[in-house]
Amino acid sequence: MNRFLAVLVIAGVASGATGCASRPPETQMSASDFDLGPLVGEWRGDYNNPEAGRNGTIAFTLRAGESSASGKVVMIPGKADTLASAAAMARSVINISFMRKEGNKVTGTLDPYIDPSCACRVTTNFEGSFTDARTIEGTFTTVPSQSGAVVTGGKWKVTRVKRL
Repeated sequence: MNRFLAVLVIAGVASGATGCASRPPETQMSASDFDLGPLVGEWRGDYNNPEAGRNGTIAFTLRAGESSASGKVVMIPGKADTLASAAAMARSVINISFMRKEGNKVTGTLDPYIDPSCACRVTTNFEGSFTDARTIEGTFTTVPSQSGAVVTGGKWKVTRVKRL
């Protein structure tokens, strides 16, 4: 799952992709400057991982007075070279497990997931910066647990679509 990021809750896309109306797990939030205000709202965006040939959607929501957010990344597979890999590369919905704001910067981690490229567990970390009051852009890196598997990465961008 490359190209993700953002502190985002893919509310409509995630609930449609998962087929259930349950509330996503909470994402742990923290801020060194104690001001999560710039992150309050509904955020939507996308990511792209050209190395893995994948892209997808990111979404998250943070309400005022809360120190947690719910967030998801939808990974959409790229080209599959065999029928078996096509089946393994079905659309995935991955939770954002942790996010931190420090000044103008945002960092975070996705829940570990099985990457279809290596059929192994991977960890994805992201970082980004506010480019204005409504936009965050950054990069991410996906590290496989399997030795010899390729580390990939990409870019992501989210925009606040609604202030809460």
